[in-house]
Order: sequence, then structure tokens, then C-alpha cells
Amino acid sequence: MAICPAGVDCSADAKGSVDAVFIAVGPRHLALAAAEDSALEAQLIERFAGCDRELLSVGNALVSESGDNYPNGPLFWNELAGAFITGLVARHTSRPQLQIRGTLGKEVMARLRDYIVSNIGEPIEVAALARIAGRSPFHFSRVFSRSVGVSPHRYIVDLRLQRALELVRSGEAGLAEVAVRTGFADQSHLWRWVRRVHGVSLTQLATLPASEQHESS
Repeated sequence: MAICPAGVDCSADAKGSVDAVFIAVGPRHLALAAAEDSALEAQLIERFAGCDRELLSVGNALVSESGDNYPNGPLFWNELAGAFITGLVARHTSRPQLQIRGTLGKEVMARLRDYIVSNIGEPIEVAALARIAGRSPFHFSRVFSRSVGVSPHRYIVDLRLQRALELVRSGEAGLAEVAVRTGFADQSHLWRWVRRVHGVSLTQLATLPASEQHESS
């Protein structure tokens, strides 16, 4: 296995033919996963030896889905990708011993996340988040983006979508109610964000086969 952080030059030689899986992870996706795991500022560890069988299994599944034109749907592929990134963060990153100046600490981040989740169905103002972090709204937005890799608004949307997916899969509410309960303006607003992030429509999301839901959860 080889892990090559951005900016690292690397190459590989083989005496014969080999099968290789190459997966590129965007910085934003890695940063969001790190924030969810309370691992702010996590950095990939450069590695050119060893084996992670769990990552390999998920990576092979990603390749299979892509090669077969996504037989289980793009949502299933997205969740496989999420599992791969989570594995990277959990087992192949280092974390600074001291908080980097000009960033949010994990305790502050945990309080922010708890507040957002507790108020997921209500309007959430950046000013309220800034007060929790003890900063001005302008300074907070800059520090948050530097710490997490996305703006406060996009982070809130990601948490809203996570909750919306949970409600859709549980069958607790219709799509219009799901939108209201997760803080979207209406069903159309939720639909646009689902399409943008997951590449599927709300209808496709709601009619996902039960077997596929079980596999991707």
C-alpha cells in the first residue's frame, strides 16, 4: 500500500504486470471527515509499505462499482467513498500535538457540532456559532474555513443532509416533512442539495432498495 499526500513526488516500479487501485481524495472531503472524527488539522502519513485489508476491500468495491457503471446506484458509491475516507482518517493520519494557531480546537468544534445537530430543523446563524466559539462572526468564518476546509454554511448543509438521509431511510416522514425537519426551505431546496452532493434525485433516494440501504449503512 502507498499513501501519497498532496505535493509528494512518488513512483513505482514492477518487474511484471500488476493490478493496481489508484484513489485520489480531494482535500475538502478529507477535511470534512477529519472534522467529523474530531481530528482537525489531521495530515495523511506518507507510507510506501504495509497493508490495510479493510481499505483494500473498500477500494476494490469502489473500482467494481465504477467499472460496472454503478449497478447499486451513485448513493451507494458515495457511501463507499465515505467509508474509505473515514478509514484513512482513522488509521493513516497524524494529529498535531498542539493546536495550530488561528484554528478551532476539537472541543470548540464538538460544541459547534452539538449546537447544529440540536437545532438542525431551525435557521442557524453564523453569529450564534461565532458566540459559541468566542469570536466575531467575520473572524469566526475565516478560522472555521481554515480549520475544517469548508465554510460554516456548507458544514451545516452537510449535517442537514446526513440527518435527511437518516429520516428518508427510516421511513419516519414524507419528503416534504423531511425537508422541514432538517432545516431546508422546502422539498425543492433539499432536492437540489441532494442532487448536488449525491448525484441522485430525491425520488431515487427515497426508493433505494432495502438491500442496498442495509449494505450502505
